[in-house]
Amino acid sequence: MCFLVLSLAFCLDFSTADSQVPSTPGEAKPAGGKPDYSSEAFVTELDSTRIVFENDGTSTRQSTARIRIQSDAGVQRYGVLTFRYQNSTESADIDYVRVRKQDGSIISTWHWHTTKPLAPGQFWFAYNFSHDGIILQEQLQIGIPRNRPVKWKSSSLKPVLTEDSASRFFTWTSSHLEAKSTEEEKKDQEQTQYQAARGKLPAPEIQLSSFQSWEEVGGWYTSLQRERVKPTAEIRTKAAELTKGSADDAARLHAIYNYVGTQFRYIGIAFGIGRYQPHSAADVLNNQYGDCKDKHTLFASLLGAVGLKAYPALIASTHEIDVDVPSPAQFDHVISVVAQGDHFIWLDTTPEVAPFAYLSSGLRDKQALVMAEDKLPTLIMTPADPPLKPSQVFRIDAKLSDTGTLQGKIARSVQGDDNEVALGIAFRRVPLPKWKDLIQQISYLSGFAGDVSDVTAGSPEKIDEAFHFAYTYTRKDYPDWSDRRISSPLPPIMLPPVQEKDGKPSFPIWLGSPTDVHLESHVELPKGYSPELPKNVDLKEDFAEYHATYAIKDGMLLTQRAFLVKLREVPVSKYELYKKFSKVVENDHNLYIALSSGKSSPMSYQDGIWNLPYSDNPEAVRAYDEARNGYERHDLQAEITSLKRAVEIDPKFTRAWLWLGEIYMFARQPEQALQAYRKAVNVDPQEALSYKALGFALVGLRKFDEAIPVWQELIKIAPNDSGGSAGLGISLFGLKRYGEAASALETAVKLSPQFAGLEVQLGSAFLRAGEEDKALAAYQKAIELDPSPWMFNNVGYELADGNKKLPIALEYAEKAVGQEEEASQKLKLSELGIEDLAHTSSLAAFWDTLGWVHFRMGNLDQAEKYLKSAWELSQDWAEADHLGQLYERQHKKQAAARMYRLALYRFPQQANREPEEMEKTRARLQHLFPGSAPVNLRSDTEASTEVNRLRTIKLTRLTPGTESAEVFVVFAPDPKSSFLRIEDVKFISGSEKLKSAGTALKSATFQIPFSFGGHARLLRRGILGCYQYSGCSLTLLNPADVHSVN
Repeated sequence: MCFLVLSLAFCLDFSTADSQVPSTPGEAKPAGGKPDYSSEAFVTELDSTRIVFENDGTSTRQSTARIRIQSDAGVQRYGVLTFRYQNSTESADIDYVRVRKQDGSIISTWHWHTTKPLAPGQFWFAYNFSHDGIILQEQLQIGIPRNRPVKWKSSSLKPVLTEDSASRFFTWTSSHLEAKSTEEEKKDQEQTQYQAARGKLPAPEIQLSSFQSWEEVGGWYTSLQRERVKPTAEIRTKAAELTKGSADDAARLHAIYNYVGTQFRYIGIAFGIGRYQPHSAADVLNNQYGDCKDKHTLFASLLGAVGLKAYPALIASTHEIDVDVPSPAQFDHVISVVAQGDHFIWLDTTPEVAPFAYLSSGLRDKQALVMAEDKLPTLIMTPADPPLKPSQVFRIDAKLSDTGTLQGKIARSVQGDDNEVALGIAFRRVPLPKWKDLIQQISYLSGFAGDVSDVTAGSPEKIDEAFHFAYTYTRKDYPDWSDRRISSPLPPIMLPPVQEKDGKPSFPIWLGSPTDVHLESHVELPKGYSPELPKNVDLKEDFAEYHATYAIKDGMLLTQRAFLVKLREVPVSKYELYKKFSKVVENDHNLYIALSSGKSSPMSYQDGIWNLPYSDNPEAVRAYDEARNGYERHDLQAEITSLKRAVEIDPKFTRAWLWLGEIYMFARQPEQALQAYRKAVNVDPQEALSYKALGFALVGLRKFDEAIPVWQELIKIAPNDSGGSAGLGISLFGLKRYGEAASALETAVKLSPQFAGLEVQLGSAFLRAGEEDKALAAYQKAIELDPSPWMFNNVGYELADGNKKLPIALEYAEKAVGQEEEASQKLKLSELGIEDLAHTSSLAAFWDTLGWVHFRMGNLDQAEKYLKSAWELSQDWAEADHLGQLYERQHKKQAAARMYRLALYRFPQQANREPEEMEKTRARLQHLFPGSAPVNLRSDTEASTEVNRLRTIKLTRLTPGTESAEVFVVFAPDPKSSFLRIEDVKFISGSEKLKSAGTALKSATFQIPFSFGGHARLLRRGILGCYQYSGCSLTLLNPADVHSVN
């Protein structure tokens, strides 16, 4: 193929500018009744093609075009004119190209002369009219010798037939006067995509051929290759070398196919471009390259040398064959056919790395012209599917670090489809040192944003096995580890897209040959983390299947996804089923799996709600999104109103029901919340999250009897989810059915063996059931899984509260206090983070536990030091109650009664407290002084005053007048006394006059008692205020109420 290129960009640029300025205002308007094409980039006023064939096969073709350029886009389109011709058989003349500046028109005329016919005495032609843009007139005229019989076909237009003394003429005239509507464009695009996916674009609109039958076409091509395929001496020598040691004809066939397919470079020249006759087999052998017909010729010649026969088959790779017009123009490729008994083996040596008997998808289920020696050439259908069922396998074995880095080994294999061939070609053409770059690009295209290294791959030339490659994958900041949730690191399953808006497509959805896709990930989670497993997916339709399973084993998150194509296409009648199928597959790929540490509750389910699918009803989704906007505005009522509307529109919108329940719980409307959760359970009885939400709410409301059947139903539908057994165990524990609780919790531990929190719950159930050794074993396992200060504290407290194994309880409590005090030494106000705020509350809780252990052991003086420090720091009801019990044991009735009253005052102000604990405190108070109230602390006002006194530190005057500011301070033990001193101060906000008060505060002496000789540093937030009459003070906020460092 040659090109004549002529650049008109310079002159067109000026002509376009000229033509766009009308000489008078009236010229810019269309004449009355005429269509307005002024917005078009260009308008084709005339496009005429005339071709005249002679009996010997030569021809003359003339093309003339007149195009009006109206914008820069038109200049871009026609700035360079290219005229294609085949220099081996044609000559080309450009008669003229004119640019008329006034109206921007181009007039071009050029001629092609076929001086050497491709098939002497034969001719053929194919043509498609243009259906894009504005074309005022398009004309095709074909002239043939008057008495020459031809086969011709016109799919849409009828020609005008004329003749003279020597020739007959077929003349077609067409126009395209209106731009396509959006709907027409959409339908055309759908049709083209459907046809192209199957390699079955329509045959040309106009076809004409002097061949009278397919037998004639086949006979002509056979004559071209007959002599070229005959084995020469060097061909015979090579064939003998290749088949040496082959046991039978099948082995010889494979050996020669592998050789020609993999060792000869394909030169990409379409069949019919330049020549139809192949080079001789000997030339191809020496050249080591060739096009499709050359490679077939060598293949057939080598086979012939060992007594086997391979026949050529002409085929179209992108279009349907129109059987009514026998023409070489309908083919663009040559493949090979080998007869075996009563059937053919179809082979294509062109792709270089295609497996034996593999045809690319565009060549399947197509008519091919087969030219066997002992039969007339005939059209035969190629196989509809490849010889091996296509499969794709992906596996990743990875580890997620506690810093959010995912690293692992990925292994991939592909067999039996076009992807295998494409990968083989890519790895064959890219040099080995560049394979890492190639795999990096493949990784990106698969949806993986991390880095690849340590790449390996199989040899592309080993075409008898699946192509496989492997590499190390590293992704820092793996999404969304920062929010303690992750997705399974698997590539998406790419399905043909569905319509965004309502309405069915006009054509079936092409899926391709039946295929197996298997994706598998094994991710080792950071120690102590357990996943909230999504529910498994099982979709079965007659066109495809999709299955996804999720499991946790030995700290490994296991995900398997399997996709099976069963039918080649989805009929339009099943589009809605396909749409839902596709959405489920997409949602499953996009879901995130919440991760809980050993300190978290196994019943945590909220993150899973956001992985649930949206409604299929767009109005319901719109209402849901309005609720989300209400959430962002902190408008609780707007959230509730919008979610209620969403579930009214779509009563099966599980995600909306669950969110509505969550909001009602937050708004302290538990009955409405329970109704919403029950609705969610009813509309989708297989959704585990709904049972968890309902069960968790009932447990929180201490409705243990009602919670038990909910957990039992969850266990039925999700037996591998530890949440069901854990929830059942906690409910039974709440009913004091400790033996049954232990049994249920044992099951939960088996399902989630790395969940430290479950081990603690199991230990507590055993402890109260009287099985101390089992309890201690469970507690020790919890500490092995999570050796944090909180875990030591929790286990120590449980043992002390149960009054069991007190020496071990003391050891654990002391470890918790020691580790937390040590951690407090690292506090820096200049680098303060949210995580630092927890230290003070943790110290109060740990001191309380250690004091409680000493109390149980009878070490009352030691107990008082820790319990009093815990109360002074936290003012928590539990610390007050414990200190009251200590004073009662010491027979300090007045002090004990005072602490019980403070506990009763603080109890309603704190969340997550069990009402029965309050009643126990009240009973202890009444037991001290039955029927009387001898202490002075008798009202909430007195209690409030007492609590505020503990939080307020009097200061010397720092500034005149009234000023206030918020500050962080760090208290530390004063080595010269038993009091605390302020070690550091950080100004947060408020009066600038107090910004410099830090120096004064650090140098001041305060009588703040520190009840024991520890070395903890205490972070407190407070309000520093100076008032005109009362002076200055620092009022400390309760540590549990501080949630921000700003």
